[in-house]
Amino acid sequence: MRRNVAGLVVVFVGAAVVQLATSNTYLRYVKPGMRWMLLAAGVILVVLAVADVLADTRKKPDGEKHEHADDGHGHGHLLPRAAWLLVIPVFALLVVDPPALGADAAQRQSPVAAKPVAPKGNSFLGESTKGGPPVPLAVRDYAVWAVWEKENMKGRTFQLTGFVTPGKNGAWYVSRIGLTCCVADGQAFMVEARGQEAPPKNQWVTVTGEWAEPTKRADGDVAALTVTGVQTVTPPANQYE
Repeated sequence: MRRNVAGLVVVFVGAAVVQLATSNTYLRYVKPGMRWMLLAAGVILVVLAVADVLADTRKKPDGEKHEHADDGHGHGHLLPRAAWLLVIPVFALLVVDPPALGADAAQRQSPVAAKPVAPKGNSFLGESTKGGPPVPLAVRDYAVWAVWEKENMKGRTFQLTGFVTPGKNGAWYVSRIGLTCCVADGQAFMVEARGQEAPPKNQWVTVTGEWAEPTKRADGDVAALTVTGVQTVTPPANQYE
């Protein structure tokens, strides 16, 4: 591939990365803290590619430039036809708006809560008291501590927001995908919802309910919530936890 063609492809790649970083679309791939790294990487790609093409153009004698511009056989295009195929995936990234991971990804994972490295105590409950108003909690926190901090969770009501994941035998879960770095390491956190019929798959909901005894399975326990209220909501800008 000619250097100007390669440089143009890299410019498109850098522009796509910049476009992702300057919109909320990047949140579907990586954690919020990586925005500025993506932006910097995209700008660097564009600058280096343009600089390389300009430097290569200056090195060529005028005769060689004219020869490449038109060899007498109608091949004087800036890009060979086949080279445009390399640009198609980049344009697709700019045009196509892929959804965040949802119920299909969650269903491929186990709802069992992994044991935390160390007990968290009740610090995550703040100033709440048993019998008090619902405690807003991240799904990933409830999924873990409802199993491993039972005594602190009993007698309290909670409010969780996530998407609906259907289970077996009519069961359903309030779910969120947690990221360590990017979607490649996405882990599903799931809370079994009891006492209410399941909303449609992938519907985002805010549920309110009381801690319930976890469901026991052969591979471990699954956090559960006795739901008293279900409200449909719009998905947040950042759908991961």
